[in-house]
Amino acid sequence: METSYDVVVIGAGPAGLSAATQAAQAGLRTLCLDKLAPGGALINLTHLHNVEDAADGPTIAARLSDAATEAGVELGFGEVTQLSGSAPWAVETAEGERHTARSVVIASGLAKGRLGVDGEEDYEGRGVSHCASCDGPLYAGQPVVVVGAANWGWQEAEELKSFTDDVTVVDPAPPTGTGGMRCIAGRIVALEGSNGLESVVVETDGARKILPASGAFVYVGRAPAAEFVPDSLARDASGHIVVDDEGRTSVASAFAVGDIRLGARQSLAEAIADGERAGRAIAKALGES
Repeated sequence: METSYDVVVIGAGPAGLSAATQAAQAGLRTLCLDKLAPGGALINLTHLHNVEDAADGPTIAARLSDAATEAGVELGFGEVTQLSGSAPWAVETAEGERHTARSVVIASGLAKGRLGVDGEEDYEGRGVSHCASCDGPLYAGQPVVVVGAANWGWQEAEELKSFTDDVTVVDPAPPTGTGGMRCIAGRIVALEGSNGLESVVVETDGARKILPASGAFVYVGRAPAAEFVPDSLARDASGHIVVDDEGRTSVASAFAVGDIRLGARQSLAEAIADGERAGRAIAKALGES
């Protein structure tokens, strides 16, 4: 089955929903696809810093998705496996759907964090996690580590404090003024445990120490979720998509917004602004074509 749109947005996080809303408000037939629920990482964040009304993640996700549907955006569910062509673009999903579009917006964000240590995959779901509000209750009263203090990592550590007092943040350069949070300047080099995770090996100050840990929440090593992105779109060495000031990629009819673009700072406000800016640019470009 094939359906045609003016715009297909890949990823329904704050950047993708904002771009889709702007395009639909301009009268463009717009589809916003996501393999999970609209809202992206927001749906798992119960506390958000630097948000004026102190709303939680699910509340903001609901606001953005409601605004999108009110504007006329079609919200779809599917994992995009291939993006090909160029005006029209072909967007194919793992569920067997195929959509064509005059313009596309890539807003698929970042993949799960990775430590890059031996046997890491064996501990996924058995101690290694990526969502404090989802899995935090499983570790109530137990020792946990948060790997990576930047961006979401510190916020997730604060979230875990509501489930256990034994939270340690491991980061090569943890922030100053930690507010009582236990921090270790270093990196995790090994995971240990015969029946799920039991401890982590931390390299710090040139030495190694074993830290008891039932859970490791990993927020480092997050690569762009861009497996489906064609080689025609320029990317840097880490896989981030290169864009101009309006979010336009090296192919004029394709845009990239949010954390997947080069230079993104993983900020909610910036993600929304990214999407709105790209949506307006698309509306102008397609309106003139």
